[in-house]
Amino acid sequence: MGQSIKLKIVIDASFWINIVYLELDKYLVKYFDIYMVSKVEEEILNNSEHKVYDSEDMEIFLELKNNKQIFIKNPINIPKKLLDNLQSNSGELYTIALGIENKISICIDDGNPYNFCFREGLSPVNSIDFIYFLYLKKEINSKQSINYINKLQRRIKLSYIEKAKKLFKVRNYD
Repeated sequence: MGQSIKLKIVIDASFWINIVYLELDKYLVKYFDIYMVSKVEEEILNNSEHKVYDSEDMEIFLELKNNKQIFIKNPINIPKKLLDNLQSNSGELYTIALGIENKISICIDDGNPYNFCFREGLSPVNSIDFIYFLYLKKEINSKQSINYINKLQRRIKLSYIEKAKKLFKVRNYD
């Protein structure tokens, strides 16, 4: 039998940075075809004159892009509703537009864009959702899940973290 078809996702810089920080990027590659918009690529590469060193998330991004495990694709157009509700010329704006255009899940950790996607009936995924996905796939256990979630403090909205921790405690997983 051949390899199973991977689902496509589009990733924003906030999600990417958090997933690399948690060292869970290998699972993104395992389960998904990863897309980014060029604006997010620019944010990750951060080629400013003030840059002192290459970050780990940048190095991993470049390696995966060179190995054709991350694809750069831009939306053809930006819906007016996005322009009216999101910061102009932002990675989030283009990421969500590509997700809408290609009907794929949008991986984003920034609170307002995530909530916008949720309100609009799109398929937003944040780092906590991805940790839960890995738990369901039995890639990590509940103790690891809680540890990963705790590491996201000050990186993702506290309300998301508290909700996820309660879910694991109430369900008493494992």
